[in-house]
Amino acid sequence: MPERRPLLRDLIQTFFADYLRLVEPDSAARMVLDRITFPQPGKLAECEDDDFRAIGVVAEVPSHRGELVTVLVQIEPEALTPPEVGRRLGHYLMGLEIRYGQPVLLSILYLRGGRPGVHLESAAIGEACGIELVRIYYTSFGLAETRAEYYLERPEPVAWAFAALMRPTKRTPEEHRCACLERIAAAPLDEELRRRLRQGAEAFLSAGREGA
Repeated sequence: MPERRPLLRDLIQTFFADYLRLVEPDSAARMVLDRITFPQPGKLAECEDDDFRAIGVVAEVPSHRGELVTVLVQIEPEALTPPEVGRRLGHYLMGLEIRYGQPVLLSILYLRGGRPGVHLESAAIGEACGIELVRIYYTSFGLAETRAEYYLERPEPVAWAFAALMRPTKRTPEEHRCACLERIAAAPLDEELRRRLRQGAEAFLSAGREGA
């Protein structure tokens, strides 16, 4: 069975504008989505830390006001506690050399656990003597228990791949499999993009059948 995080990472990067429209719609409306870039952070590229090797997708997106927004999308196999989120995201932000005041958007996709759907969360990343000094806000997206039918009806192609990781409420597992693949097959997409979506959805659906 293919490991799901690399496939998700590839799909999110390929359809990054759609990911933002899906998960950060208010911010996406204020961004120039045809000018997304994916920098290779020097410090992270050379780092041997296992945590950094597990980092998700890092992008830079200009806003309509001329700001350059750093976006980090992290993919986690299980839901994290708030202290774990704070430690991990704080670690990543330091590794990415984010300057004070630089706009950042953070989101975490949980393959299992977490609240179903998209939610705004927060976590402390700085404390001294038991006193909280710095708190960050991030978007969490719990996939496994989210209603799949809603995301199959969304216009963003990446949502259809996400739906393959979600729980159908109106269809049997086999009907859900057919609905996901038919949605991708019928989309007016470039064949290479359709192939990537189909490959991801098939892997996610197979993992679901095996109880992974």
